[in-house]
Amino acid sequence: MQTGLTNITSATTTTLVDQEQRIDLVRGISMTNTHDSTAVTVELYIQDRTNTVEIFSTLVNVTDKGIFSTTGTFDALTNVEVGDEVVFYDPVHTTIVIPQKADTVTVASLTSSTVCELSSIVIAPDNAVAKFYQPEKSYIVKTDIPAKTTLVLNDIPAISNRQSTLKLKTTGAGLAVATPLSLTIK
Repeated sequence: MQTGLTNITSATTTTLVDQEQRIDLVRGISMTNTHDSTAVTVELYIQDRTNTVEIFSTLVNVTDKGIFSTTGTFDALTNVEVGDEVVFYDPVHTTIVIPQKADTVTVASLTSSTVCELSSIVIAPDNAVAKFYQPEKSYIVKTDIPAKTTLVLNDIPAISNRQSTLKLKTTGAGLAVATPLSLTIK
């Protein structure tokens, strides 16, 4: 198997191997920062769906109305990512306040530093506690790739297809349309 991704031009999280793809082995990955002078920060990690960790706890922030839709407004969404699970608790009654059809509610998209779209309709009062959980990350590498440099990684750890996902998160000023991060999976 060889897959090429090119033109990663902004801070983003990219799923390289998803549990649904049923790929048994990734032999290597090479990442090239094509920017002339600025480094790109990369995090290559495996997320194991059997273990989750709480990453953030905040309050629903919709004065007097609460949430009754798929759009949630909170005090903050620090470190929250698309795909994170959300659990709501009513601080007055200490019971779960979401009647939901799906097993879990997840973050579908981030609109701002306080607003996100959710995977299903949520009913939660103002000031309800919202806890965000994400699958545990096992880092393969977390580093800066200097300008005009290629990072080659061989012998990527085995991925349990039924429960794990291989992801790449990119940040850094060196990402732009004219100077992308190029990536090849073997």
